[in-house]
Amino acid sequence: MGFLDFLDGTKRAAKASAAAAAEALAAEITAALPGGATVSADSWSVGFTTYTAAITGTRRELPLLVSRLNGAVNGLGRTDDLEVRIVESAAPDALFSSLRIIGQNRDADMLDFLVRTHGELLAGFPGTSVLVDGSYGGFTVSGVARDDAVPAARRLIKWWEHMLAAELEHWPMSEVEMTIGGTAEEPEISYSVALDEPEDDAAPVPLEEKRQEARRAVDAWTRSLPDLEALAKIRVRPGYAARFSFTPTKFKPRVVVEDLETGDEDEDETAEMVAAIRFHHPASTVKG
Repeated sequence: MGFLDFLDGTKRAAKASAAAAAEALAAEITAALPGGATVSADSWSVGFTTYTAAITGTRRELPLLVSRLNGAVNGLGRTDDLEVRIVESAAPDALFSSLRIIGQNRDADMLDFLVRTHGELLAGFPGTSVLVDGSYGGFTVSGVARDDAVPAARRLIKWWEHMLAAELEHWPMSEVEMTIGGTAEEPEISYSVALDEPEDDAAPVPLEEKRQEARRAVDAWTRSLPDLEALAKIRVRPGYAARFSFTPTKFKPRVVVEDLETGDEDEDETAEMVAAIRFHHPASTVKG
């Protein structure tokens, strides 16, 4: 057997071992959940597996569900992740909660934080879907009513600001998002702000600099609420979605209209959206 054959054999063995481990962990997740749960394992490379555990039930049960999954969570590899998803009913537009746990950050304190923040958002934004992503500190409230967009955005940014005051050291790339219309996966309108992601191999940014960045992010979100109010009055063309966000570091407002089928920006639709926002809010500085 040649060297290349040996390498091929080693790779096949590694894949087989990883597949067996993923199957075993998926079985452990299934055993920990109530009957009727749906569990999947999607391995996109050796050592990189995304597990999804979904049930239909009351979203207030999420802390209990995470507790039941504690053993499986401890079995996650460093590059694995687990999405725990609770849907309130089988209806296509049913409210749901999603909590993502990653293998490299799954200690008890982290799990407590993720579960607690989900509970705070669930209580603070009734009638919406809540997504908490523990891979980077992403917090999304989805399905906000148009006429509640600005009040909800004010409450959400205050929550994020308060959370970061205590937890920024753990979430230097945190993002907060609110969506209107469509679905959580493909919202008609999204309004978000994120802290800047450092370049690979870059030195950590001092905490005080991140605090200043967080303050700028909060100020930008609040300053652009008239843009959000205008956006909530606009009907996005079917098949498209408006994404309102802010540039990294300087936090200048921008909006992009995406073609939902391709995921690409439609420059003509974006230009029309910028014009529509400025029609409702003449002082807007938003750009496409």
